Amino acid sequence: SYPAPAWTQGVTQIAGANVPNSRLLAIVAAAAVFLLLSAFLRFTRWGLIVRAGVENRSMVAALGIDVQRAFTLVFALGGVAAALAGALGALYFGNIDPQRGTTTLIFAFIVVVIGGLGSFSGSVLAAVVVGLLQQFINYYASVYLGFSAAGDLSVVLLLAVVLLWRPQGLLGRSVG
Repeated sequence: SYPAPAWTQGVTQIAGANVPNSRLLAIVAAAAVFLLLSAFLRFTRWGLIVRAGVENRSMVAALGIDVQRAFTLVFALGGVAAALAGALGALYFGNIDPQRGTTTLIFAFIVVVIGGLGSFSGSVLAAVVVGLLQQFINYYASVYLGFSAAGDLSVVLLLAVVLLWRPQGLLGRSVG
């Protein structure tokens, strides 16, 4: 089990809505991670190397830059983000176990494809759209139609529509 701090058990009222503090913390942390990673990729030398290495790894290496080292840094930052997500997820679920994230892996894949492979901001946009769509459909389908798996189906249908309409994803660039 994961002992959550007492203040995360409370509720904060925002614009007339009661938002649990643990969810508010997750939202603020997600926004902070997005802003920090965006700033890292856009305004630092390492971010420039990573972006250039993704575009043309062999050219960057030919310039004498150690692309592998930059990608190792990205992998380490991903590990830090995953650890933060695990801690914040434990506030939501109340415990930590090794199988906790396996149910969300397919949705992570769908979010990246919908957002556009290689598009960080596209993935963020797709995550918000997929999360809201799934929750609204789950709520209204369970209230009015009596079944709750409609949200998952709606996400898969959204994936199909996006791939038919824009195969490179919402903010991805077309190849070719």
